[in-house]
Amino acid sequence: MEFRLPELGEGIADATVVNVAVKAGDRVTAGQTLLEVETDKAAMPVPAPSAGVVGELLVKSGDKIKVGQVLLTFGDAPSTGRKPVAVSPPPAPAASKPKSDAPRAEAPAPIQGADAPRSPGQRVEFRLPALGEGIEGGTIVSIAVAAGASIKKEQELFNIETDKASMPVPSPVDGRVEELRIKAGDKIQVGDIVAVLSSEDAASTDEAKPAKVQASANTGESGQTQATATLPARVQTATSNDDAKLPVPAGPATRRLARELGISLHDVPGSARGGRVTIDDVKSHVRKKVTTPAPVSSGGIVIPPLPDFSKYGPIEKKPITNIRRKIAENLTISWHVAPAVTQFDLADISEIEAARKRIVEGIAKGSPKITMTVLAVKAVVAALKEFPNFNSSLDVAGGQQILKQYYHVGIAVDTERGLVVPVIRDADRKSIRDLAKDIAELAEKARTNKLTIDEMRGGTFTITNLGGIGGT
Repeated sequence: MEFRLPELGEGIADATVVNVAVKAGDRVTAGQTLLEVETDKAAMPVPAPSAGVVGELLVKSGDKIKVGQVLLTFGDAPSTGRKPVAVSPPPAPAASKPKSDAPRAEAPAPIQGADAPRSPGQRVEFRLPALGEGIEGGTIVSIAVAAGASIKKEQELFNIETDKASMPVPSPVDGRVEELRIKAGDKIQVGDIVAVLSSEDAASTDEAKPAKVQASANTGESGQTQATATLPARVQTATSNDDAKLPVPAGPATRRLARELGISLHDVPGSARGGRVTIDDVKSHVRKKVTTPAPVSSGGIVIPPLPDFSKYGPIEKKPITNIRRKIAENLTISWHVAPAVTQFDLADISEIEAARKRIVEGIAKGSPKITMTVLAVKAVVAALKEFPNFNSSLDVAGGQQILKQYYHVGIAVDTERGLVVPVIRDADRKSIRDLAKDIAELAEKARTNKLTIDEMRGGTFTITNLGGIGGT
């Protein structure tokens, strides 16, 4: 049977082959890795749908391939009386990598994220795990261990800076660092091999069990019947919609509308069963293209080239960090898509300040400070409840307003690395003392580069305190 590249995740149409793990004639087991591919989001293994023998290999390392493209022929598998099979690996980038029942003795067994090695003392390749939604990689800031060092599970191996935050990457096992393949300053991607580790964890040595393959008929628009396979870990049936050489499943009326509008069905995500494209899918695709503003990077904002400043005197060129670059991009986008209004006024806050001091005097020594920022959070929540439009977002593409029923307040914190915004969740449900505690903890995490991605997501409104620099 022909084995095709399965679906790799929502919105992923193609990938690059980074490693072919088998050769023609190899006998493989169900779930064994056939090849590894890299998308614009992560690297991931592609497993065998069942036990069998590899026939002809149709791809090699470096090839650009599309979902639905034939990768190899596969034979000598348990007969089902059906033809091609397309199987998806687990969609999450950090999912455990399927293990072969017969690993090659001369090569380390690859692991990604917290996936454990198979036996104590076995050498394993540790790959950069998924760091968060939409994060493809980062820059190594520092390395906390050396080759030959003994390590404990969850011990920090190195620190990586992405365009959102700096974060430690922990060891997935108890064991030893056999080899380091990174150094400070390296730019790496999710899925890259960063170290070779050996494990002392005998509790994490369960062998991967063969995947159970269940075939069922699936007839597409072309009338050809394909088999679909079921594997564990939410494996889903793949379609070949995005392969330019294969027909996109769609009805005659849908094809006619697409031709009249000059739309390629390969660009339209199908919402019906099996990835079938409907007339509504085509209309939605066209509506989105018409109403969605062009992104900054596509030429919506043209930045003129800078002059040669060295003509006028000595200069120094210094690379900017990922987080500084991202701050600049986000603030530029914000300035162009949100109306900017500045209002100054004078207010007598004598009673508020007196009340703040009374609260401070009534709490135990060493408790988090009750600052004006804490009181500002309470005031902002009250205002957002009275004026809900300010706790909403405009969905231009969908033509609707999204009103949030929660109040997550961001607090801008100035750090040596730049301005970051940790988020206080459910600020409306917290007391003044709870807010003071949350603000103090998040600010400290921000200054010590220990904020997680999730702690900077979901904000509905942001406060920035410029009192430190003075002013009215």
